Amino acid sequence: MKEKGLLTDVRVLALLVFLCAALIAIYVYPPPPADAGIDGNLKYGLDLVGGSWLQLQLKGAVVGIEAPVSDDAVASFLEEQLNAEVVYFTGDDVTVYEIRKSVTKENLSAILTEIGGSIAKRPDGTDFYETGVTTETRDETKRIIEIKLNLLGLADIQPRTVGNEFILVDLAGVDIGTAKSIVGKPGKFEIRMQTNGTGGDVAQLMTLGEVENITAHVVFGSEGIEAQSVGAVPIREDESSPWGATFTLTEEGAIALRDAALEYGATNNPLDHEVAMLLDDVVIYSAPLSTGLAQDIEEHPVYRLRAETGLENDGLERAKTLIVHLKAGVLPVNVEIIGSGEVPAYLGAKFKEGALIAGLAALFFVVIVVFLRYRERKIVLPMFFALLSELILMLGFAAVINWQLDLPSIAGIIAVIGTGVDQLVIITDEILAGGRSSTSMYRKRVSFAFGIIFVSAFTTIVAMFALALMALGTLRGFAIITIVGLVIGILLTRPAYARMVEEIL
Repeated sequence: MKEKGLLTDVRVLALLVFLCAALIAIYVYPPPPADAGIDGNLKYGLDLVGGSWLQLQLKGAVVGIEAPVSDDAVASFLEEQLNAEVVYFTGDDVTVYEIRKSVTKENLSAILTEIGGSIAKRPDGTDFYETGVTTETRDETKRIIEIKLNLLGLADIQPRTVGNEFILVDLAGVDIGTAKSIVGKPGKFEIRMQTNGTGGDVAQLMTLGEVENITAHVVFGSEGIEAQSVGAVPIREDESSPWGATFTLTEEGAIALRDAALEYGATNNPLDHEVAMLLDDVVIYSAPLSTGLAQDIEEHPVYRLRAETGLENDGLERAKTLIVHLKAGVLPVNVEIIGSGEVPAYLGAKFKEGALIAGLAALFFVVIVVFLRYRERKIVLPMFFALLSELILMLGFAAVINWQLDLPSIAGIIAVIGTGVDQLVIITDEILAGGRSSTSMYRKRVSFAFGIIFVSAFTTIVAMFALALMALGTLRGFAIITIVGLVIGILLTRPAYARMVEEIL
């Protein structure tokens, strides 16, 4: 029976379809910036374009405490003595306290003696004391930092955590001074009142410059909102009511809101005088006062507020996001910048140029070695096409998930090219070893080659998967790109290459 042509084979067609999709992701959709050039939608880390990096330490301690008084009494006592927030939860055998401030074990032990308390012992006899914070607090701090970066247009930056004490942030294209001011300081939260225009003129993600002429300053969050009053979860009155985020105003904030509402007519015409909330000069929420709240504010200052965000799941998700925004003005724990550095833009450009040259050189020399091995152009060309396809598919994957390519990622790509050559050589040798034969015999040899390839790739993927799960900074990029490249090779490029060689030979 006559074999179908290459372009009708499902393996070759699948490769071509994914190649087109990768090129579209890189160069067509979403439309790349006007000055992107050959980079398209590809994103690069700070070591390829320059920028800054910061190492943040979360100041706190997690301690098991035994005391003859209630858990609430211990937490209140520590808050007063240390001037810090203290939260607690019940562990297996002891109450565990998270002290959101640095305190040494010796100082804490001395303080606890005043209430007859002590640091608890673990089953192995060691003190139940750890520097850092709980996993939940660490993740909340990380998420707040991400929100701040997103509001500033730095959405591709993903902070990384190391244990429960450190957060690492790479800010490509951001100078060191700006980086420290963005990440190392609390955000500026502001409440403003719409003074002109109609309802809807103030929209989410508008900047202060866009709304400054139609709004008036009411109060800053640092002086108008109780720092720890923001509700942890969205709430609603019943299943038919909208979701909302709750928070409490200070006396200064409640009076300022009432004065502004009366002055600008928000109590009489709330729809055209919305209350806007801004974080770092970006609008994160804007809505009119409810009828009941407008009436209450007209009579007296109101302290407890609920910002309504809408119904059903959409309103729930918006409320969750707003809660994080409200908290972004004050991180849950003190953060100290313990390390920082900067890669100049010109040096990053040199690294980028060097990485490009290294990648192309690797591809070129691989092709030369393969040609010297087989002396057959008709084998070298499909092999080159398979390797080039693999490279494009990996870059397309990076563009789709907004992965920042850095030097370890480039090293991973080069490693995948080398591994890919090994596997293509295995396929080629198995095919050539048996000479010309029937289609069934040919496919038996190809199946044998793929058995070797699967075992080799699987062991590598397992090793890289373990590395990807570890908090080892940029090494994770190397591991992930290696895994992706191997999976692409096994599912797409290797089968298509085997079919192309079958057609040629």
